[in-house]
Amino acid sequence: MAQDAAEAPAGLQEIVVTAQKRAENLQNTPLAVSALTGEALEARRISDISNIGSVAPNLTTSITPASTTNITVHIRGIGESDPVLTVDSPVGIYVDGVVIGRTTGAVFDLVDLQRVEVLRGPQGTLYGRNTTGGAVNFITAKPADTFKGSQTFGYGNLGYMLSRTSVDTGEIAKSGLKFKLSYVHKQRNGYADDLNQPDKRDPGAYNTDAFRVAARFDNGGPVRVDYAFDYNDAKSYAVPFQLAYVRSDIAGYFANSQALGGNPLVYSRDRLNTLRLGQGLLHDKVRGHTLTIEADLADNLTLRSLTGIRKWTNTVAEADMDGNDGLRGLTVSPAIITPPDYKFVSLGVNDIRLFSGVNARAQKQFSQELNLLGKIGDKIEFVLGGFYYREKASENNPSQLALIMESPVAIPLGGGLTTNYFATDLDPPFYYKHTSKSAAVFGQATFRATDKLSLTGGLRYTEDRKHMDQIASIPRDLRKKFSQLNWAVSADYRFTDRVMGYARVATGYKAGGFNPRSVGGSFDPEKIISYEAGLKTELLDRRLRFNLTAFHSRYKDLQVSQFLAGSSGASTITVNAGKATYTGIEAEVVAQPAKGLTFNGSFGYVDRKYKSFVIRDAETNELVDVANEARFSYSASTTVNAGVQYDTEVADVGKLTARLDWTYRGKIYFHPLDRLNPFNREIADGGAGRFDARIALSDIDLGPTRATVALWGKNITNKDYLYAGIDFGSLGFAGVSYAEPRTYGVDVKFDF
Repeated sequence: MAQDAAEAPAGLQEIVVTAQKRAENLQNTPLAVSALTGEALEARRISDISNIGSVAPNLTTSITPASTTNITVHIRGIGESDPVLTVDSPVGIYVDGVVIGRTTGAVFDLVDLQRVEVLRGPQGTLYGRNTTGGAVNFITAKPADTFKGSQTFGYGNLGYMLSRTSVDTGEIAKSGLKFKLSYVHKQRNGYADDLNQPDKRDPGAYNTDAFRVAARFDNGGPVRVDYAFDYNDAKSYAVPFQLAYVRSDIAGYFANSQALGGNPLVYSRDRLNTLRLGQGLLHDKVRGHTLTIEADLADNLTLRSLTGIRKWTNTVAEADMDGNDGLRGLTVSPAIITPPDYKFVSLGVNDIRLFSGVNARAQKQFSQELNLLGKIGDKIEFVLGGFYYREKASENNPSQLALIMESPVAIPLGGGLTTNYFATDLDPPFYYKHTSKSAAVFGQATFRATDKLSLTGGLRYTEDRKHMDQIASIPRDLRKKFSQLNWAVSADYRFTDRVMGYARVATGYKAGGFNPRSVGGSFDPEKIISYEAGLKTELLDRRLRFNLTAFHSRYKDLQVSQFLAGSSGASTITVNAGKATYTGIEAEVVAQPAKGLTFNGSFGYVDRKYKSFVIRDAETNELVDVANEARFSYSASTTVNAGVQYDTEVADVGKLTARLDWTYRGKIYFHPLDRLNPFNREIADGGAGRFDARIALSDIDLGPTRATVALWGKNITNKDYLYAGIDFGSLGFAGVSYAEPRTYGVDVKFDF
């Protein structure tokens, strides 16, 4: 639901969305959909997917360790925390209607956003596979009819600097052709001090350049063409990851590290502002082409073509996943472990890491969608379509880890030192190639039964083909084919011009796939049926907007990520948990009680329960149902967003806008099973509330230009909360990544 300040005489601003592939008023859309306009996004300084958590209820985002571009998005508790390229996200990400195949790598700057739409619940009919949780659609601003431009400069703490440029050419020589060119550069130092690196290489540091050119042809005829090219080059250092807990044998092994010429083992559940890390540069490049062609075939019939080509590459020079660098200890040949004699070849005292890795990933995709949109009289609206998607991806992710074991006898280290532990330094390889193809046909129609009642139904048939060619560590060639028919039906009733109720039943499907590190290999598709009822209202002369939704979803073969670590490395594998239910409510409100004053708020709650979750017990090798003990990882049961904005004219100066936002999410766990990840409870993050603020003076007359000066702050109370946590299971340690502390700065924008 849109949360924008509006002009006082007209009440709350009307928002047009394209959630159902056609333009319609947000309040007339019989879906649980939220939207923010470009002005509202600017007021909140939202420019990419990583900070959209305040847009809608039951929406959370996070960044996983070892990267700054592995983003997790959860809607109604459903999401994917595994960045491996053989697993799809159940939340679809779209830019101008073109699917972004991977949320990994999707943290790129989107300049000149016109709107963001968040669709909650399964969208299997119009959006297709991998939207069992919902979809997020970023809509960019089209080139303007007249020449104009803007230049923004920003500066903030942690060495933050920003330059954003946007130029519209306007229509060129009455040709119907116009262009928009945009460029942004931003950089910042890290937010934890790595004693091994200068500030610009501290964890959380970044240096990003993004460029976009958009062209539009519209001469008033039956054909309209939009083309856009976007490019993003981001160099960064992974968000800080610190060791939080270790088993007693790990602590015992490193007790002599400092005496052996190394650094002491440092671990704490509280935020550490100083670390010694051994991590290298992360480099992401994203390139994308989008072509949209619309042709009016008749007065009430339009053909639309959406073509997307995207490419993403990512290299991680070194990812430090133990939060410590320069540790030393006794190492032995990996070929030992021969009880009862324990004969081994000592390699002496060496530098050693609990866990680290390098990574090289690449992904390219092609998508083509055709839509036929039309009306039959005044009673029927329809959308027919076809969709094709092809993706090729690869990952080379060898890791280095220490397997620490207890010795039956004390081992002399020299200098009067002894140890009862030794370590084997392992280097498991990990390399695979993956291909995914998907094709679908779909249709949806709405029948206006009366002036008040409308009925909607839709069908979609999808076929997916997947192929994994694994070179290491388990050479194999796997192929799978999946198919699914999804449907949706809904009814909406207009009680008055400003009050609408609706009920909807929809199914969804998330494709199966492969686990590159698991001998078992594959997992099955995830399926959902969701029941939803909602009420959308605009009251008090459109000064109060209140939307309410209740839902109940039943999942079959729910795909659950499990993080496992051992002598073969560490990986998140995906398993089919069985059955689960998600039941919840969502409420959104926007109120404008006085001229210039706007309040907004949202509340989301999800009650999640496993009905069955069968695994094989590692100790007994028997199948056990762990439904009563399993948790839902990376998702909160409760989310709350609240904001207040005040706009007023300042005589002979400009317009003053002051805004304060509070975002809260409940407790989250990072793993589903304590028995596999024994530190899971300790690294869980309790409820976290964050305040953001911005005050801006705009429309400052400078003659040929108009200026805006804005002061902003994020997490202004300096609240400590987590992005992520990892329990390395049998390796005996766990760590956490803290989110950004307080950041603040000033932006100066010139419009011409």
